Amino acid sequence: MKIEELLKEAFLSYEKDNLYDATVYLETILEIDEYNKRALIMLSKIYSSVEKYEIAIKYCEKAYKNYGNELEVIFIMGYLYQEMGKNRKALKYYEKYIEKEKNYHVYLNMGICYMDLKYFRKAHELIDKAIEIDIENPDGYFDKAECFIKMKKFDEAMKLYKKLKNMKIVEDYYIYMKIGDAYYSIKNIEKTIEYYNISINSDFINNSIVYEKFYDILIKEKRYDEVELLLINYYNSNFPKVDSLNLEGKYASYIKDFERAKKVCDKLIMIEPENKHHYINASFTLEKQHKFDEAIEFIEKASEYTEDKEIIKKTKKRIKNIKRRYLKKLEKEE
Repeated sequence: MKIEELLKEAFLSYEKDNLYDATVYLETILEIDEYNKRALIMLSKIYSSVEKYEIAIKYCEKAYKNYGNELEVIFIMGYLYQEMGKNRKALKYYEKYIEKEKNYHVYLNMGICYMDLKYFRKAHELIDKAIEIDIENPDGYFDKAECFIKMKKFDEAMKLYKKLKNMKIVEDYYIYMKIGDAYYSIKNIEKTIEYYNISINSDFINNSIVYEKFYDILIKEKRYDEVELLLINYYNSNFPKVDSLNLEGKYASYIKDFERAKKVCDKLIMIEPENKHHYINASFTLEKQHKFDEAIEFIEKASEYTEDKEIIKKTKKRIKNIKRRYLKKLEKEE
């Protein structure tokens, strides 16, 4: 295959989230052309997306060696070092980028780097430069509010959130969620819950992240009564029932209510009968209830919807081994 064809196949695999095949095509390209820019950049992005930054940076450094004056390459170098927590190195690349072109996102990333280094005044300066470039983009305001909170200027952050609300450039639910996060950062749990509840009861919620983040906070704080209310609200929201049921199943397993978790799996199977994960999860809940034969039945059902027969075989073998050990334990106890 020619390089153009390999690149096309790599992009198609990437779009289908088949990262392994994408990397195979891209590595094949590099065997032909060691410094192929698109292959090096794409490999950097793929490994970055799975948080393999040490591998990603090796590919990007190779690209930088030959294409060090190109803005895309410079930005990726800065971004990768920032994600690795090497803020000073990241800033060197971002500064090189800014010398060539003023960019909203680069200024914001520089501000975040300085914020992490606790140079808050410099962080504010750079975030303000970003806001000047795009005053209608809410990201800069949120980053500035976060900087205020880290400086322990909580009231200033609240003023900024109020300003954002009046500007009408971002949905109210998201602002209330961020206010909840702000209160959580100062360990005010009741205010956190109050604002997250305002958020999930707001109009025009277009991202389920608010439910997921609220759930994580409530679990961490062991506020199980609030979790139950959250699950009801989530189920009655405009988001797909699959999303709320998945979260309820996660919660049921967390509190070890495997009977409830199995009922959730049954509902999910009714909605998505060809999703192998629902059968596998149902099998897990049955295994935890020591209903091993039923668990194996659900694994066999899962096999109808996957080509990976090896994982099915291994799972059935594992359940049979657990059943054997469990029965031996019962015999000893008797």
